Amino acid sequence: MERLIAHKVAALSESATETVDNLYKGMKQSGIKDMISLGAGEPSFDTPCNIKQAACAALREGKTKYEPTAGDYRLREAICTKLREENGIDAGIEDVIVTVGAKFAVFLAFQTLLSPGDRVLLLDPAWVTYEPAAQLSGATVVRIASCVTTGFQPELTKIRGAMESSIKLVVLNSPCNPTGAVFTVGTIRSICEMAEEYGALVLSDEIYEHLIYEGKHYSPASEFDNVITVNGFSKSHAMTGWRLGYITAAPEVVQGMLKITQHSTSCVTSFAQAGAIEALVSETSREAAKAMLDEYSDRRRLMIKLIEESDYLDLGAVPTGAFYCFPSYSCAKPSALLAQELLQAVHVATVPGAAFGDCGEGHLRLSYTAAEEEIVDAMRRMEHYLSGEGLRMADESTSTGFSRTRTAGK
Repeated sequence: MERLIAHKVAALSESATETVDNLYKGMKQSGIKDMISLGAGEPSFDTPCNIKQAACAALREGKTKYEPTAGDYRLREAICTKLREENGIDAGIEDVIVTVGAKFAVFLAFQTLLSPGDRVLLLDPAWVTYEPAAQLSGATVVRIASCVTTGFQPELTKIRGAMESSIKLVVLNSPCNPTGAVFTVGTIRSICEMAEEYGALVLSDEIYEHLIYEGKHYSPASEFDNVITVNGFSKSHAMTGWRLGYITAAPEVVQGMLKITQHSTSCVTSFAQAGAIEALVSETSREAAKAMLDEYSDRRRLMIKLIEESDYLDLGAVPTGAFYCFPSYSCAKPSALLAQELLQAVHVATVPGAAFGDCGEGHLRLSYTAAEEEIVDAMRRMEHYLSGEGLRMADESTSTGFSRTRTAGK
């Protein structure tokens, strides 16, 4: 049957982040009780009750039919209000599409804009879904590495040197997964100006916009016409399983994405969209999101402290957004192998840095969405393992369950 699989699919590797999560859940299911995940790219909190109640009420009231392809009218109106008031983006209801998660919004944009021969510029370390999404469109990627000594801020001279006419799309992700870096306003503006100069579009993935601990969020579509904005509800309102995202772009781009949606998902689950409306318009929802941010802020401080106290981990750049730390480690092992060993030996899930680009090798992505006591326990286990005893035992094993290839994931 392998010969029947399309080459573009066969060429894709499995997701590093999904692999970690699936192995973690499989081990828990097998009866291992002391599992701790620092790998999950999702909030540990439950969705706020008022949001769940809104969706349940809609379900009871019969909101079970197809919605308009672009999304519930009231939801799109609420999104437009949010974009105008919080982001300075002047978008009308026809300029917005509600999507099956922000990940599918990225996929829609790539499928709509890219053709074989086109190139996508990624700023490394970069979220692992971007490159496979480009590959499925027939495009290739140009990766611009950033450096821990600059706080993983994009290097404008390198970007300028890589820009040319085949670059169709530049991807921005601020706050950034995996580094937690919040790009400066000046840097984002310069990138948009360079893209404009070369006739390229910018995809601004703003899924972590509400998770900023230092500084303020900046949406480039508030100033530039060549920007596509992606966002969603997963991170801000603990709604990962709801699969609710949205995208806004120029009318021509939106029309292209609508055609793909019509022939793929048709629309987003109707009663789930009622929950998204509640998330946007309710003061209760805003208070719940703020409470989650405050808790993440405390967990962030804790993880930073524990890494600074570690003899084997080094946090060269303190994260100012999202909910990840991206420390380097001292042992001479590939990150994919080390992540597997940590999972199998001490039952702590992490994500190998190599999944986010070559400059991520030698790092691990650690999520601080876990409870504080779990973070303390997990870091203690990792420290003991990295001290050498666990590493010597693990050297007897040479297999790895994680792909070192950059792959799609959370």
